[in-house]
Amino acid sequence: MDQLARDYEGKAHFLFIYAREAHPDRFPEWPAHKSYQQKLTHGRALKQRFDSPRTFLVDDLDGAVHRLYSGRPNMSWVIDHTGRIAFKGGWTQAADLREALELVLRVREMKRNGVRVNPYYKEIMDFKPGREDRETSGVREESVRVR
Repeated sequence: MDQLARDYEGKAHFLFIYAREAHPDRFPEWPAHKSYQQKLTHGRALKQRFDSPRTFLVDDLDGAVHRLYSGRPNMSWVIDHTGRIAFKGGWTQAADLREALELVLRVREMKRNGVRVNPYYKEIMDFKPGREDRETSGVREESVRVR
């Protein structure tokens, strides 16, 4: 995601909402948050650790923003220049986000040039190999497109 943010610098804003530690039981140095101050400290450390160009927003201790945007783990959203949801992914995949960003930027440019566009809604299901299958099959792609 950080590379994507670098690739679209000046064209799109990237926000990372730090909701909670995803696996506090597996990483004792990153336990579940007991205070908002601890959560802020972890958020700053995470941003610094990865030298992330994204803006980090630290959710409250109860995860109000996380719940507002579905409460699901690893969600990704692309909001267009009008505030409309242009993409919502149930799992963060850089290729999917890149595709959505390209479309949003293309549409924005079309509108600036006076082209009228009519949005419509669609859903599509994608699949990604499970962890054990990626390790044994040599699959390195972020997802497997089944279309």
